[in-house]
Amino acid sequence: MIQNKRELLLQAKLYRLLAMIFVLAGLFTFIILYLQHVEGRLLSALKEPITVTIVVFPFVPAIVLSLLAKSAENKYLSLREKEKKQAD
Repeated sequence: MIQNKRELLLQAKLYRLLAMIFVLAGLFTFIILYLQHVEGRLLSALKEPITVTIVVFPFVPAIVLSLLAKSAENKYLSLREKEKKQAD
């Protein structure tokens, strides 16, 4: 059980780190796509479906990794609480 707990904690930390990397990459991609497709005409661009894709798409991997990290953290905390209750 200790190994499983440690693995969950490392998994959560790795997912968080990768999520941050993907946020930076998503931001960079967003800036490039924004400059190519919107070019300062934000109000008229909001009517186009491609604009929504430009805003959301680069951040999808970071969102997924954050959700996976949260899940691993919750499992870790659950295991820690069970061990604490067994020790008492």
